[in-house]
Amino acid sequence: MIQNPNLVFYACIAKGTTIVAEFNSKDADLGALAAKCLENTPPLHLIFSHTMRDRTYTFLMDENFVYFGIFDEKFEKSNGLSFLKSVKDSFNEIIETNSPKRLNNLNSHCFQGEFNPVFHHLLASPTEMESLHSPRAALKHNQSGVFDSPREEKIGFVPLLEDASKHLKKKKKKRSEDKENKVDVCDDSGQLSRDFSLSNNMFDGDLGQQKANRIWKKQVVVVLTVDLIVCSILFGIWLWICRGFKCIDG
Repeated sequence: MIQNPNLVFYACIAKGTTIVAEFNSKDADLGALAAKCLENTPPLHLIFSHTMRDRTYTFLMDENFVYFGIFDEKFEKSNGLSFLKSVKDSFNEIIETNSPKRLNNLNSHCFQGEFNPVFHHLLASPTEMESLHSPRAALKHNQSGVFDSPREEKIGFVPLLEDASKHLKKKKKKRSEDKENKVDVCDDSGQLSRDFSLSNNMFDGDLGQQKANRIWKKQVVVVLTVDLIVCSILFGIWLWICRGFKCIDG
């Protein structure tokens, strides 16, 4: 149970860079930022987390899908990871009921309608939680994706056909600092790309160093083994010529 769902800004499930379902509590800018992050998904990782400018960006990855979330930095990283694991478990329950053919032809937001009730359940406040059951039960009873909840207006994603500029103009009327927030988002995406690339390069460098160390150790063992064999043969020849240690006695 999440004590303060407002600390969860964004979450999505993606196949590569294709988002099949998402939760967006803010605006379209977060969706664009998430797309940038997914393009730089760290390879060779199962879990990756990065905190910058009061936000924590967390990846949870398996063989097929990436589960990504943007949280307030006040939200414990362990809680963010636990939330993404719950998203993963719930999504696995849903895909079990789908045919392999559908899973092989995934389109953008193709699971959005089915997963809206799950996000609603996972992000329910403690008081709302009392009236909800498991994500699967919520899915069965809410196929339409309509909720009677104070967070109803935040569940789901910004409509794909909504004009982005019109949406931003409305936000400017409500918040005078929206322009500053927009600049931060742009800066975040660029900085995240650089940070993720740096992290990946460091990780690749560590792997290269480890591989070089293993090769060097193997070469040292081979050289020492050959030296030991040669020395043993020479010592045996010396004993044979001298018939033991008679050369030393003479």
